[in-house]
Parts: sequence; structure tokens; C-alpha cells
Amino acid sequence: MLSFKENELAVSPVIGIMLMLVVTIIIAAVVSGFAGGMMQTKETAPQAAISGTYSQYNGLTMTHTGGDSIETRDVRVIVRPSDEFGRGQDLYGELLVDPCYIRDAYGNRWVNPEDGTYGVMSWRSGETMYVTGGEDMQNSGLIQYEDWPPCYNTKLNGGKLGGNSHYCYVESLNNQINIGKTITLEIIQSDGQIIALADIAIQP
Repeated sequence: MLSFKENELAVSPVIGIMLMLVVTIIIAAVVSGFAGGMMQTKETAPQAAISGTYSQYNGLTMTHTGGDSIETRDVRVIVRPSDEFGRGQDLYGELLVDPCYIRDAYGNRWVNPEDGTYGVMSWRSGETMYVTGGEDMQNSGLIQYEDWPPCYNTKLNGGKLGGNSHYCYVESLNNQINIGKTITLEIIQSDGQIIALADIAIQP
């Protein structure tokens, strides 16, 4: 009888350990569920298919060919030259397009440069947006002011010459030595999430 009581007393530490394990597992599950809920509060970026062209004379066109509507207030348009333009250009040569110089097919600007108000609020499937050649391209961030009209120069440095002739920089999108080279059009949400990418060959 004495040995039976000793065995019965030995059970209580085992039960205590099991209870501690159960409590630990429950706490871990609650914390994991809470953390998972926090992770899901970040909204995913819209997904869209974008095609584009870049002409040294006519500018940049970007066509929304399918997918979610894109709110222009919350996106950045970046043009990234490939390594064909020179070593490291794909990493450090990004060109941020000023939304004041992006227009829809009716000439409405994304942002009014005078008062900062938004004209084109959303970019829907089937719509094309433009940065037109000339003054808009010069001010858009795509090229340096002196890189219009397109020109030819194989030297490292650009700059104006006398009369109507001028040099453009060798890495400029509007240098005629870069016709046929590839640039990447990136449509990115303001928080860094990618909406769409498109590779484009430079045209005259």
C-alpha cells in the first residue's frame, strides 16, 4: 500500500510539466496569430500589364494593357537604362519621371505644375499615357535640357556648341548612338511595391 501512494505522488510533477507545455503552446499560437494579422494589414500593390515605346523625337508612351486600375497619386514612373549604356547604369542610372509632364490622350496632366492638383486620378486598362517630345521631355527628368533635339556624340561629356548644333551626353536616352539599346519602364507604388515592368528599345 505504501508503494502505491509513492507512485501516485510521482504523477503530479509530470502533470505540472504537461500543463506548462500546453500553456506555452497556446501563448505561441496567440502571438503567431496576432503577428500574422499585422502582416496582412499591408495592402498589396495593384498588378497591371504595361507596354511602352520610347522615341527620341516623339517621347515616351505607356499603355495599360490589362489588370488593375492604377491610382496616379500613389505611383512613381521610373525609366532605368540597361548596362548597354555603360557599366552600372541598371543600378544607378534610374530616371524618375516628373508626373507634371505625363499626360493622357486628351492632354490632361497627371499633376498640374502650377498648383500641384491632380488632373488624371486613375490609369485604367486600355488607356495610354504620354511624355511628349520637346519641352515636356526636357522638363520630365528623362533627358537633360540640352539633349533636345536628339543629337550624336561619342565623347564622354556633353554641352552646347555654337549655333544650332550641340553635343548630348553619351549615356543620354536622346543620343543617337543609343538607338536600339534597352531601357526598363518601371511602374512602382510609393511604398516600393512593383506594379509593372516593361523592357523597351529606344527608337529614333
